[in-house]
Amino acid sequence: MDAQQRLLAKFFTQTPAYERKDYYFRVRNKAKANQSVLALVYSPMVRKDRRLYTSCKELYGLYCKTCHEKDVLPLSSWQFKKQMQLLGFVYQRCHRFYGRHKSKVTTAYKNIGIIRHQSRCYEKKHSLATS
Repeated sequence: MDAQQRLLAKFFTQTPAYERKDYYFRVRNKAKANQSVLALVYSPMVRKDRRLYTSCKELYGLYCKTCHEKDVLPLSSWQFKKQMQLLGFVYQRCHRFYGRHKSKVTTAYKNIGIIRHQSRCYEKKHSLATS
């Protein structure tokens, strides 16, 4: 009976196979990359996941915004592209890209995503907790 209970406990505590799969993207060539690009890639606003795509224009805009906040001169768009490719992010053309560009052909970086609306979610949780 004790062995049967342990077996049942083990069965119910294990996570399913689809939840155990690791989708994290490992960045390459960190030593060769520009520090401002690395700061963006490892910022809390960005998620590295093999299932995600991000528009090149949106990611470069976020990069420029973070550089201006830190008073650092941003790289040009083609230098930024070369740095992202050096880190292992794939630059590719996407048809029917999710988001605003559903019907257009656009360019995107594979394996990286932007986390949106962090402050709004925090404000909603905070306002619910205080009321």
